[in-house]
Amino acid sequence: MQIYIKEMQKHAKTIKEYHLTMRGQDRIKSIFSFEYYNDDSNEDEVISDEKVLTRLFTRLNRFPVYLSFGFNELIDLEKTDLLSTLKHKQLSYTEILITKRERYMTVEVNCPADLFQVLTQSITMANYNGYYLISLTNLLKFEKRKVRRWFIKKERLVPVVDMIEPTTFFKISFDFENVLIFSNETDFDTLEKIEALFPEDEIER
Repeated sequence: MQIYIKEMQKHAKTIKEYHLTMRGQDRIKSIFSFEYYNDDSNEDEVISDEKVLTRLFTRLNRFPVYLSFGFNELIDLEKTDLLSTLKHKQLSYTEILITKRERYMTVEVNCPADLFQVLTQSITMANYNGYYLISLTNLLKFEKRKVRRWFIKKERLVPVVDMIEPTTFFKISFDFENVLIFSNETDFDTLEKIEALFPEDEIER
């Protein structure tokens, strides 16, 4: 696998491009983007998105991890399978209903095996431009904000990333082209520290 990492210098521009609403946006110390590609010559060693992300958080070794996503964006079978897993493994989760067609879920996982299973059952949304965050604290809040939808601006309940306290979250980009790391912690403020999350022989410089 090949991994490409770069630092995003224009924080406000990046936040706007990825359609994030935040509290404490000015406290962000660093934003990094990483992309990964499987080697075409090793088709038997293709690593899935959920394996890449689970391996990253295993190396980071900071649990619990919180996965926040739009639950209604899953198909019915995916919803049933996910809820069955949460019940079977007794995983803690919360749901926020915005409208009949818009519901968000945040799931707390405490080990790599559970992280991998929940990712496997929900990561499809990220591939189809769904809302998907992975964070080291339970940072997703919901506030009334005036937002524009279909040329009409009105007040509605929207997901807000809370960066007031020290925290880090990972935002999966549209069509899963890359993953962005947003942080106001010193553990993630240099390229060297981000590179340390991955095997050295996979990083392309």
